[in-house]
Amino acid sequence: MVRFRSYLERFFALQLLIRTILFDKKAPPLGGAFFLVHFWGMRNLVLFVFTMLVLVRCGAPEQPTKTPDVNTSESIAVSIKDPIDSINNVLRDAPNDLDALEYRASLYLKRQNLKYAAADIAAVLELDSSRTKALELWGDISFATNQTRQSRDAWVRCMKEDPNYVPCRLKMAQLYHVVTEFEKSAALVDEVLEMEPSNAEAAYLKGLLMRDALEDTTRALDWFQKAIDLKPDYIEALDMSGVLYSSLGNPLALGYFNRLIELQPDIRVHFYNRGMFYLGQQNWNGALEDFTKCTQLDPQDLESFFNIGYVHLQLQLYAEARQYFTQALAIQPVNHRALYGRGYCFELLGDLPNAEADYRQALSFNPQHRGSQEGLGRIERARAQSGQ
Repeated sequence: MVRFRSYLERFFALQLLIRTILFDKKAPPLGGAFFLVHFWGMRNLVLFVFTMLVLVRCGAPEQPTKTPDVNTSESIAVSIKDPIDSINNVLRDAPNDLDALEYRASLYLKRQNLKYAAADIAAVLELDSSRTKALELWGDISFATNQTRQSRDAWVRCMKEDPNYVPCRLKMAQLYHVVTEFEKSAALVDEVLEMEPSNAEAAYLKGLLMRDALEDTTRALDWFQKAIDLKPDYIEALDMSGVLYSSLGNPLALGYFNRLIELQPDIRVHFYNRGMFYLGQQNWNGALEDFTKCTQLDPQDLESFFNIGYVHLQLQLYAEARQYFTQALAIQPVNHRALYGRGYCFELLGDLPNAEADYRQALSFNPQHRGSQEGLGRIERARAQSGQ
C-alpha cells in the first residue's frame, strides 16, 4: 500500500511537470521539479526532462524560415552557356574532333554565319573527305550562298559515299525541283519513299511535284495531307494546303490557316493568307481583323493597308478607305494601285480635283492602268455636263 501510494504521488507530480513544461510557459516548473527530486531522484529526473524536451522539440511545428526579399535574377545565378562556347572548349583540347567540328558548323549555319561554318566543314573534309554529314553541310552552305553547282557536287558525292543516306537524296531532289528538272527530282523522291515510306519531307516534295510538274492539284493536296498526317506540325505542308484550298475557294483552307496561326501566332503571312481567303469570300469583318493584325505585326505592311482600304471601300466608308490608301502610299509612294484607290475615294466624296491628281499620278507610274483612265474619263464628262 505504501509503495502504491508512492507511485501514485510520483504520477501526479510527473503530470504536473509535463503540464507545466508543455502548456504553462510563463510559470517556471520549479515546484514540480523539487517534488519529483524528492520522490524520483535527481538522475531519473534529469533523464526524464531531457527526453521530454526532445519529444516536445520534435513534435512542435516548424516555424517557416523567412525567405530573404531579393530579386530572383540576382539570387539565382543561372549560367546558360552558348553551345558554341562549350564546343570551343572541346576543340581546344581535341582540335581534330570531327563530330565537334560538324556540330559547330551546323550551329554557325543556323545563325547564318556562313564563313565560320564553311571553315569548320573545310577542316573536316580535309581530315576525312568521305564523311557524309560534312558533305551534306558543305552542300547546305553552298546552297545558302547561291552556289548551286557546288551544292549539287557535294550532295552527289555524299550519295556516292553512302547510297542509303536519305538527307542528301532529299536535298538533291529539292535542288532539281528548284531548277525545274522535275523528272530527276521525282526519281529521287520515289527512291526515298521506297526506302522510308513514312518520310514526311519526301511526301511533301511529292506533292510539290504533283502541283508543279503535273499541275494536278487534287493529287498534290493528297500528298500534302499525307505529309501532315506523318508530321502534324509540318508548317510548309500546312501552308501549301491552305493556299491551294484558298485558291479553289474551298472553306477547308480555314482549317489549315487556323492551325498555322495556332502554331505560329506571331507570323504575319498566316494572318495575311487567311485574310485573303476572307476577302475572296466577301467576309469583310474577318478580312479586316486579319489585315489589321498584319499591320500590328508589321507596321510597314503595304499590302495589308491597301486591303484594309479596299474593304472600307466595299463597305462604302469612303473617308476611312482614303486614309488607309494614304497610309499605303506613305510606305510606298510609287504605287499606282493605292493612288487609284485614293483617287476613287476622292471622286466618290465629290473632291474631283484631288481625284484627278491621283488618277494622273497613277498613270504616270503605269500608263496602261485602265481604272485610272476610266476615272479621268468620268471626271471630264462630269465637268462637261456641269459646264466647267
